[in-house]
Amino acid sequence: MQLSPSVSLAGLVRHYLLLESEQDIHLNYRLFSDGNPGIVFHLKASVIQSAENFEVLPRSFIYGQISQFKDVASNGKLGMLVVVLQPYGIHSLLGIDAAALTDCIVDLADIFGVEAAVLEDKVINSRLIADKIRIIERFFLKKTISKNESDPLLKESLQAIYNSRGSINIDDILKKVPVTERQLERKFKKYIGTSPKKYADIIRFQHFLKLLQHQSRRRKISDIVYETGYYDQSHLNGFFKKITGITPNQYKSDHQLLAINFMQLPKIA
Repeated sequence: MQLSPSVSLAGLVRHYLLLESEQDIHLNYRLFSDGNPGIVFHLKASVIQSAENFEVLPRSFIYGQISQFKDVASNGKLGMLVVVLQPYGIHSLLGIDAAALTDCIVDLADIFGVEAAVLEDKVINSRLIADKIRIIERFFLKKTISKNESDPLLKESLQAIYNSRGSINIDDILKKVPVTERQLERKFKKYIGTSPKKYADIIRFQHFLKLLQHQSRRRKISDIVYETGYYDQSHLNGFFKKITGITPNQYKSDHQLLAINFMQLPKIA
């Protein structure tokens, strides 16, 4: 379930996602980048990060940009409320360089202290999703996020990427925005946590996934490949495997999607 933020928080929050599975068994999931950082509240069973030590994730945490897919596993019914932030949301909320949280998961308590524990308790124990969101939004509004507004030239660069659905090169962005390539790189690292090229690659890939999800039986994957600006299907397949760990056909046919970038797996890969 995807829900929109209030107008007052649209500059920080892109949308909210409620991800649920009623299967009360151990299940494995895979997460990969959609170009946005976020904050997660676990509403039901604990979730472990599928690494060597199988570390239990905090009940609430913030994460930055993701450069490679991550596997997690639930020990029972899955319930996650994800606050999907704007791409520059880390800087807007915390006033720090977004690159500091790239590929990181940080306990919300390590950032907001006792306030995080109170917030977590209220969100998890509220019965209605609307109440949970109201609690989160009141918390954000108290943080006076307006003082950490993102750079207008960065937003103009982002808009150019969105308008092209990621099929734009750096030279074309620089024609639209009065900055040097080095300045553009610094802005993206500071506000978003990745380079403009990598961010454009993510946006193009997300566009490909949306088209793939709605692919008709008559349409070949190769048609979508060329429509989204990839050189050929071999190039796309390699990029797809790098980002998700699986092939386009596996993504479309063999996995249960809870979100465009969050899927249930039969086993931890």
